[in-house]
Amino acid sequence: MNVSYDQGAPAQNGGAERRTNQHLREIFDQAYHVASPMLDASLSGSTHFLRITLHDAFPKLHQQDIAILCVAVERVHRERVKAGTQ
Repeated sequence: MNVSYDQGAPAQNGGAERRTNQHLREIFDQAYHVASPMLDASLSGSTHFLRITLHDAFPKLHQQDIAILCVAVERVHRERVKAGTQ
Protein backbone atom coordinates (compact mmCIF):
# COMPACT_ATOMS: atom_id res chain seq x y z
CA MET A 1 0.00 0.00 0.00
CA ASN A 2 1.46 3.30 -1.07
CA VAL A 3 0.27 6.16 1.17
CA SER A 4 1.30 9.76 0.69
CA TYR A 5 1.23 12.13 3.65
CA ASP A 6 2.09 15.23 1.65
CA GLN A 7 -0.60 17.75 2.49
CA GLY A 8 0.34 19.82 -0.54
CA ALA A 9 -0.41 16.93 -2.87
CA PRO A 10 -3.69 16.83 -4.77
CA ALA A 11 -6.42 14.62 -3.37
CA GLN A 12 -6.17 11.04 -4.58
CA ASN A 13 -9.43 9.68 -3.20
CA GLY A 14 -11.66 10.35 -6.16
CA GLY A 15 -10.96 14.08 -6.23
CA ALA A 16 -12.55 14.83 -2.86
CA GLU A 17 -10.80 17.51 -0.81
CA ARG A 18 -9.49 16.00 2.44
CA ARG A 19 -7.87 19.11 3.84
CA THR A 20 -9.83 21.11 6.36
CA ASN A 21 -10.02 24.82 7.16
CA GLN A 22 -10.61 25.89 3.58
CA HIS A 23 -11.91 29.23 4.91
CA LEU A 24 -8.46 29.87 6.43
CA ARG A 25 -6.73 28.96 3.18
CA GLU A 26 -8.83 31.56 1.39
CA ILE A 27 -7.67 34.40 3.68
CA PHE A 28 -4.09 33.22 4.24
CA ASP A 29 -2.45 35.63 1.77
CA GLN A 30 -4.27 38.59 3.30
CA ALA A 31 -3.35 37.44 6.83
CA TYR A 32 0.29 37.02 5.81
CA HIS A 33 0.31 40.55 4.39
CA VAL A 34 -1.16 41.92 7.64
CA ALA A 35 1.29 39.96 9.81
CA SER A 36 4.52 40.33 7.83
CA PRO A 37 5.60 43.73 9.25
CA MET A 38 5.32 42.31 12.76
CA LEU A 39 7.18 39.15 11.81
CA ASP A 40 9.92 41.13 10.06
CA ALA A 41 10.47 43.17 13.22
CA SER A 42 11.20 39.96 15.19
CA LEU A 43 9.68 41.33 18.37
CA SER A 44 10.02 39.19 21.46
CA GLY A 45 6.66 37.90 22.54
CA SER A 46 5.33 38.68 19.10
CA THR A 47 3.06 35.61 19.05
CA HIS A 48 0.68 37.28 21.47
CA PHE A 49 0.63 40.50 19.46
CA LEU A 50 0.33 38.54 16.22
CA ARG A 51 -2.82 36.86 17.51
CA ILE A 52 -4.25 40.23 18.53
CA THR A 53 -3.40 41.72 15.13
CA LEU A 54 -4.98 38.81 13.26
CA HIS A 55 -8.06 38.94 15.48
CA ASP A 56 -8.41 42.66 14.79
CA ALA A 57 -8.06 42.04 11.05
CA PHE A 58 -10.49 39.09 11.07
CA PRO A 59 -12.87 39.68 14.00
CA LYS A 60 -15.39 37.03 12.93
CA LEU A 61 -12.85 34.18 13.21
CA HIS A 62 -13.03 31.88 16.19
CA GLN A 63 -10.03 31.95 18.57
CA GLN A 64 -9.02 28.45 17.45
CA ASP A 65 -8.94 29.64 13.83
CA ILE A 66 -6.80 32.63 14.87
CA ALA A 67 -4.36 30.24 16.58
CA ILE A 68 -4.17 28.01 13.49
CA LEU A 69 -3.67 31.01 11.22
CA CYS A 70 -0.99 32.42 13.52
CA VAL A 71 1.01 29.18 13.48
CA ALA A 72 0.68 28.88 9.71
CA VAL A 73 1.76 32.48 9.08
CA GLU A 74 4.77 32.12 11.38
CA ARG A 75 5.82 28.84 9.73
CA VAL A 76 5.56 30.22 6.20
CA HIS A 77 7.46 33.34 7.25
CA ARG A 78 10.30 31.23 8.73
CA GLU A 79 10.47 29.12 5.57
CA ARG A 80 10.54 32.18 3.32
CA VAL A 81 13.24 33.88 5.41
CA LYS A 82 15.28 30.67 5.34
CA ALA A 83 14.90 30.43 1.56
CA GLY A 84 15.47 34.16 1.09
CA THR A 85 12.15 34.64 -0.74
CA GLN A 86 10.18 36.96 1.51
